[in-house]
Formats: sequence, structure tokens, C-alpha cells
Amino acid sequence: MELYSGIVYPTVLIVAAVLVAVGVVTLLASGAHRVLKVVVSVAWVATAIQAIGVIAALVNGVPAGIVITVGYLLASVALLPLLGIGRLGEPPAPGEPVDPDRPVLRPDQIVRLDAIAAVVIGLAIAVVAWRLDMILEAA
Repeated sequence: MELYSGIVYPTVLIVAAVLVAVGVVTLLASGAHRVLKVVVSVAWVATAIQAIGVIAALVNGVPAGIVITVGYLLASVALLPLLGIGRLGEPPAPGEPVDPDRPVLRPDQIVRLDAIAAVVIGLAIAVVAWRLDMILEAA
């Protein structure tokens, strides 16, 4: 349990805060989009470490409610694909069929969408990490 509360939880909070901060900076200056992509990759790694930490705590006998703990853990993993959602608005590659019902976004719209998603998902990741910490601490 000390592993999660002492190392994993603070790490996830730091990554979430950096994700939110870089998302805000990207909203203000679109040139930071490359940095945001790196921070998104770090968020994936931090969430994987969080998943390993929670599973290790449960396997090592922390008497937390399995259903709610695994539910929050799945929620943290389910949030990640929303990061970088702007890529769905990119035009199709040459040679691919064009779907007339699929919207194509301008590059600045893609950057703004990715930045807003980073802010929202960063906050959500922090809340889920906090709830997991509260659940594991209460057990």
C-alpha cells in the first residue's frame, strides 16, 4: 500500500498536472502541440504504472472492494484513448477512400481539440487517482 500512496499516486498527480498545464499552454500557443504529444505518451506510462501498483496492492492482500477498485482502475485506462482525439479529424491518407460523412478539421482545430482533451482528461486522471488512493487507504 505504501508503494501506491508514496510513489505511484504522487507520480500520477504530477503527470496529470503537467498534462493540464501543457494543455493550457497548447491552447494559448499551438507550437506546444509537439510537447503535448510527448506528455500524452508519459500519461499512458503513468497510467500503466498506476494499474500495476493497484493490482499489486490488491494481490498483496489490501482488503479493498475489488469491484469498485477495478472499476476505477478501468476508468483510468478508458480515459486514455481520448487523449489525442484530434487525430480523428485529420484528412485521409492519399489513396484511402474519402468518407463524405467524416468531418475533416483544420490543423489549428486539431491542436485545440487535443489541448482541450488534455485538460479535461488530466483533471479526470487526477480525480480517479485520488479515488483509488482513498479506496486503498480506507481498506
